[in-house]
Amino acid sequence: MKRLTIALALIATLALLVPAGAQADWNDGGGHDRVVVARVAAFWPYHLRLRDGRTLELHPGTIINPTGLTPRWGMLVRIWGHRGEDGSFVADRIDLIRGRGQDADGDR
Repeated sequence: MKRLTIALALIATLALLVPAGAQADWNDGGGHDRVVVARVAAFWPYHLRLRDGRTLELHPGTIINPTGLTPRWGMLVRIWGHRGEDGSFVADRIDLIRGRGQDADGDR
């Protein structure tokens, strides 16, 4: 009986390790593997230009918080995204950061 209990405990432990091993290599370039915090320079459908010169791509499922917000010049945003196949940064989620005062240029 004791051997059966030990064997079942060992099998249960191994069964728990298999899914963990399968998920160990989760960062395959997709998902939210990059975070950018910057000020908006311009926004047009499916594109966002930052004041540091970078242009980001948006996709139909990109989430912009608060809901209904349209990014405008000078807004401080935090962007979660991933590198696209062509090397561009693709935004998955954009959040407005409120109440941060002046930026490095002295602008609000």
